Amino acid sequence: MSGMGPIYPKEKPDHPYVQFSTGGYLFGNYNSLFCAGCGYGIIGHIFTRVFEDEKIEPKLFPLIIGIGCYTQLVTLVHHTSQKFFALHGRAPAVATGMKMANPKLKPIIFSGDGDCFGIGGNHFIHMCRRNLDCVIFIFNNSIYGMTGGQAAPTTLYGAESTTTPYKMFENRIDGVNLALAAGATYIARTTVAHPRTLMKYFRKALKHKGTSVIEVITPCVTYFGRKNLDRLGVEYLDIIGEKMDNTGRMLDWIKRNSVRINQAKFMTDEELFNNYIIGEFRYEPDKPEYSEEYAKIQKIAMEEK
Repeated sequence: MSGMGPIYPKEKPDHPYVQFSTGGYLFGNYNSLFCAGCGYGIIGHIFTRVFEDEKIEPKLFPLIIGIGCYTQLVTLVHHTSQKFFALHGRAPAVATGMKMANPKLKPIIFSGDGDCFGIGGNHFIHMCRRNLDCVIFIFNNSIYGMTGGQAAPTTLYGAESTTTPYKMFENRIDGVNLALAAGATYIARTTVAHPRTLMKYFRKALKHKGTSVIEVITPCVTYFGRKNLDRLGVEYLDIIGEKMDNTGRMLDWIKRNSVRINQAKFMTDEELFNNYIIGEFRYEPDKPEYSEEYAKIQKIAMEEK
């Protein structure tokens, strides 16, 4: 046992990207701080794989990490990535400051659904409307996992949580619709059950000049899955379905409740209720980027002076 989390038995053959992760680089083996069945392990490996395959320059692509269970991704992300931990909800504000101080940078932000849509909602909206050149990943597990399983802005209707022991009755926030309304220029949603799609979206976001928003639906077995049935939202929940108390059931549930954007066009609101629409929702590569427009204003101001 180390301060970086438990070290697991070495696999044969070893995972080809383990040694590029922070934990693998330090200890020569896979380690994790997450609960069994958490989807953040998949996300961490995908990030490290793309980071290594694309030979991303760490000093030009700083990694800004918000507050949540996913903060512990630090052990799984690429060991050369420049990691910066922000206050709860403030990662977009930190990214804005970095970009304005050095326009050559392209910040990559890790944020959770509560971190981004709850306490950090204001910062997220203004980053999108400015079209700041950055990538923001929003990890949506439909719950506040780090603080005890409270209902989050994204918790599905009818779900049980520690603060909604009977059922969630509030309307949930749709992160994609929020980003669309706020003005982000590349917006996509996928799940950890679609890893190759996530890699494709990440690579596209790295090349896009503007605010790239990628929402990732990910399982929380500990606080969401163990409290809810895989027929969430169906009447007579005490009769139908089984607890999503392991990764397999949760991933199956995520896949069953994911609807591709081209299919969603032919479905009613009732059919889409409590489902996740996945795909690419906007790509506007020609919209002006904030730091470049700001530089033009600086030039005008200097010339007048």
